[in-house]
Amino acid sequence: MSGMAKRAPWRARAAVAARWRRSSARRGVTGVALLAGLGVVLAACGSTAPAEATSAGVVNVTLWESHLAGPVGDAVSALVQRFNSSQHGVHLGLDVTSASTKALGAFEAGHPPLLAEISHYDNSFVSAHALMSLNSFMYGSNGLSRQQWAQYDPVFLTNGEVGGQHYRLMAGMKVSQLTYNKTMLAAAGITSAPATWSALYTDLKILKAKDPGVIPLAWKNSSAHEIPPFLSNGGSIFKPGTHSTQTDWNSPAGVATFDFFRTLYSQGLMIFSHGSTIRADLAAGKLAIGDGTSAGYAKALDAVGGKFPVGVWPYPAGSSGHTANLAQGLGFVIMVGHTKTQEAAAWEAIKFMLSPHAMAYWSMHTGFAAVSAPARALIPASFLASHPGIAVSNEIAGSPYTIPRPIPAAYAEVQSALDTAFFNAVTGKQSVSSALAQLDGSDQKYLTGKSGL
Repeated sequence: MSGMAKRAPWRARAAVAARWRRSSARRGVTGVALLAGLGVVLAACGSTAPAEATSAGVVNVTLWESHLAGPVGDAVSALVQRFNSSQHGVHLGLDVTSASTKALGAFEAGHPPLLAEISHYDNSFVSAHALMSLNSFMYGSNGLSRQQWAQYDPVFLTNGEVGGQHYRLMAGMKVSQLTYNKTMLAAAGITSAPATWSALYTDLKILKAKDPGVIPLAWKNSSAHEIPPFLSNGGSIFKPGTHSTQTDWNSPAGVATFDFFRTLYSQGLMIFSHGSTIRADLAAGKLAIGDGTSAGYAKALDAVGGKFPVGVWPYPAGSSGHTANLAQGLGFVIMVGHTKTQEAAAWEAIKFMLSPHAMAYWSMHTGFAAVSAPARALIPASFLASHPGIAVSNEIAGSPYTIPRPIPAAYAEVQSALDTAFFNAVTGKQSVSSALAQLDGSDQKYLTGKSGL
């Protein structure tokens, strides 16, 4: 891809915008009575959202959303403006704050936000009875038919689903992928994606031999980047039959995965790093391949600034014969404690954000996946050809081997324990066998409430 195409080509964006305008002009809106709303309300980070109000026939809805700037923040603001200019009777504003960490506290204090984006720890919110089930909105008279919902990727619908009830609908799905310096790899004779982890190992050795001063691979020490290789090697997050009370890292899949990355690290083919450092090293020509997410793709393009073409690969396949991934990202929720009118207004905003036109715009400007077939159909093929990160993220989102992140309330502790065990085993601070055995033991305590926390 040409590095000069770090922003969407204006013709591609204009085509989507034109289709959007034609669709908006044809579209009738049901539910809340509609009047034109203008502008975007951006509150200071960490501020408290004003009480939702209904005045002069307009219902004000404030979305707690955590992206202030950058490609994602810009896209959120643009979509809010488009919603307000195309709707009647609902005005959407933004409160830039972390709803994942603050919304439950606000609920317990008696002033929950109406509309928020939270992470995948749904169970904490659901257990507190803080969230509305979205089923009646999704399948009601102002929702979509089951046939229409079937056009969304399966993992989109299973995210945020608890006991058959949808409590959270993903606002932006990100998946793990590999971003690389296309010029550097071509110079080393690497012109195609590695089909397997073994093939990736071979490529990394070639890169190291070509230039010993280059970092072949930088990997994120995060569960979202450790679990997919494990799954691709036939692993299971929870031991079958344990009802999610026992993890299954201490297994052939766990051994194969930990051993593989330990080999890379011990041979100087991989380092651990963080997203911002990975992007900086990639841009500086110090790094050949960087592990990251589709949400970091636009940031990587910005960091590189057109100095060289940037390529993207999906994760390779493991011993199972297929690749695997986790669907990550924030999701829309409607919190309890509001009127039916306010709830209906919040649903109007969610439905707009999940519409094909909005989702196509969102994907093109952020790198997040467009998780429905109609949305993907609106993204020009020429745009996808020049933006491989978006093409790959859309491919991964539609894969049957992409699963939701686990949602038990204790899983935050499980993820932290996994990160520690993976780091210790890979860097040689602990043997693989002891790290895996210790990990399953500590995880069981967290998941059964016996950890003493």
